[in-house]
Amino acid sequence: MLKQNISQRPSLKINQKINSNIINSIKILQMSSNELFEYTQKEIEKNPFLISNTNNFYNDRVIEIDKYAKNDNVKEWLYEQSSFISVNKWGEKLVNCFIENINDKGFCKISIEEAALQTKTSLKQSNLVLTKLKLMDPEGIFSSTIEEHLSYQLKKKKLFNNNYQIIIGHLKDVASGNYNKLAKLCSLKESEIIKMVNNIKMLKPTPIDSLEMEKIEKIIPDIIVKTHKKNIICTLNNTNNYEVLIDEKYLNDIKIKQKYQNIQETKNYIKNCIAHGKMLQNNLNRRNNTLLLISEKILNYQKKFFFNGEEDLLPLTNREISEIIVMNESTVSRAVKNKYIKFNNKVLPLKYFLISRTSYKDKNINNSSISIKAKIQKIIADEEKNNIFYSDNNIVNILNEENILISRRTVTKYRESLNIANSLIRSKNKY
Repeated sequence: MLKQNISQRPSLKINQKINSNIINSIKILQMSSNELFEYTQKEIEKNPFLISNTNNFYNDRVIEIDKYAKNDNVKEWLYEQSSFISVNKWGEKLVNCFIENINDKGFCKISIEEAALQTKTSLKQSNLVLTKLKLMDPEGIFSSTIEEHLSYQLKKKKLFNNNYQIIIGHLKDVASGNYNKLAKLCSLKESEIIKMVNNIKMLKPTPIDSLEMEKIEKIIPDIIVKTHKKNIICTLNNTNNYEVLIDEKYLNDIKIKQKYQNIQETKNYIKNCIAHGKMLQNNLNRRNNTLLLISEKILNYQKKFFFNGEEDLLPLTNREISEIIVMNESTVSRAVKNKYIKFNNKVLPLKYFLISRTSYKDKNINNSSISIKAKIQKIIADEEKNNIFYSDNNIVNILNEENILISRRTVTKYRESLNIANSLIRSKNKY
């Protein structure tokens, strides 16, 4: 007799599909201002019934460097780059001082000693800020002389040596073609001097000349932050730059023609174009509302930063913000991605205000990794005043006195991320 084995094999399939409108909304939310502009322009090109609210954004977004020929525009470009150099009070003073004392060729006309005196800061602080400023674009910016600028370019090309230093120190002889004198000074053949001089002639004579053939894509801040008394005010920046509108006049003209032609295929095409245009408008509005809501919560939580600087930045995560506004954590993550805020002359990423936590002896103390970096920077900046050079272990002990538990390895990592040398090198470089 045959036995029948009857068994059930469950077969579960998930056929749920995400609505294309939701996918589009998510994609738009995580776009930067520049990406969003390009996206909306493509949508306008594809959809004959959509028009842009403005055509001037591209001219502001991609800037030809020759527009920076004027000194004020050079300064504007430098201020935009300087946001991360230092956001504490003494750092801001020095950044402003150096930028305001740059000439229209890109040379810095103030010494670190003069800058320290004007801003009532130390030589160490002044030197630290100028060293960081010199890393900005264009190459050689903030050089004090043409000799320093030429040396910088040769070092970048890995050509610089003692002979180049001698030649650069005698630029009048280079200009007059007195190669025989230069050959004697360098103990080289005249033919070798000519080759070296030709290499120098290929360099840019001023820092601003390095900008001639370049283009800069400016970071467009999404949120503008201003202070008013003890409060901060957040507003969206130029949302009309990527706003799309339905061309009602053109649409009405087409509809009138269709009354007489009555072609169903054309009617369907018009209907789909209008539906897609309205969906795009709704998604753009949703992006703006979501971004503003999340930004306001983050920036108000970090309100002290806008009055006191980075030492008062608090630890904050995507999850904490999502719980505050009752929104999915992934939505918060997408919203802050590639978004920037502008406050005074600083342009900072929104993610700058979302910071990891650090351990403390006192659980009531609530500082972030960035605030600790600021404390380390301040401790080292005060060395000259205290006539001492703090090792990383010394810094650990100082922070422990403030109830901040931190390892020497972490202090070393934070110090190096600030481009600050160790105590031995700092002591050797003392003025």
